[in-house]
Amino acid sequence: MLKPEELTRLKKRLPRGYFKKTLEKVDLSERSVAKFFSGEAYNIEIHQAALDVVQEYEAQKQAVIKRQKELTDAKI
Repeated sequence: MLKPEELTRLKKRLPRGYFKKTLEKVDLSERSVAKFFSGEAYNIEIHQAALDVVQEYEAQKQAVIKRQKELTDAKI
């Protein structure tokens, strides 16, 4: 189970559109995912999917930052 403060920290790390992205990763109903994110019910599959969404988002963000740095630091 996630404590309320742990759920809050997780949700802060999730990108915009996280609900839909998490839902796409699990074979469960919207209601189940909504209950997880509201703290009403714990589901390990949803928890893992949410962590996957965070991890993918962070990797994309780092790739964009690296690309930005490469392009802006390039000599013209």
